[in-house]
Amino acid sequence: MLMENTCAIVLAAGTSSRMGFFKQLLPLDGKPILEHVTEKVLAENYSAVYTVTGHESERVRSEIHVLDQRHHWITNDDYLDGQSTSLKKALQHIHPDYDSAMIFLGDMPFIKSETMRLIYSEGAKLNLQLKDPFMIRPQYDKRIGHPVFIGNINRKLIEQLEGDSGFRSLKNVFKVKKLIDVEDEGSNYDIDTEEQYEAAMKKLESDH
Repeated sequence: MLMENTCAIVLAAGTSSRMGFFKQLLPLDGKPILEHVTEKVLAENYSAVYTVTGHESERVRSEIHVLDQRHHWITNDDYLDGQSTSLKKALQHIHPDYDSAMIFLGDMPFIKSETMRLIYSEGAKLNLQLKDPFMIRPQYDKRIGHPVFIGNINRKLIEQLEGDSGFRSLKNVFKVKKLIDVEDEGSNYDIDTEEQYEAAMKKLESDH
């Protein structure tokens, strides 16, 4: 069954300044990191998946191979102004067709499917109970992670997004902010530095 009122958004517009390399396209087990993320998201039943690109957008689209017709690209020309501009661009694009969204980061390929489904399930339940915008996030080892479920998206919520603080810029907008404990290291395992990239390759080897 398709998640008809919920789409998925993958944020992948940054410059990878901490990495020193364009991390979205770094190979991981034979595929770019971003392709791992999009494939994992598309494995779920979202009725649409949007990937937001910015830095080297055309290169990303030429090197990431997505055949699924549910997948769409969004370009954020303001990506240098911070992650929240990508989130804002995506929410503007999907509103009002979707009233909720699952937000993923393009450098987090290790999130478990169970975590994705748990966060979605809890979000879908709250969507039936609440009218105001709300946010649900996983938490592993007392560290807040992804994906993020945003429910009851409206124009006021979208307008308040600005700067590079991403979801932190929304903390006063949500009347309900819920954290769910998960046993999933991948929920806060991002690849921001060369050391983290090397660790990610070793993690894949050990998982295999």
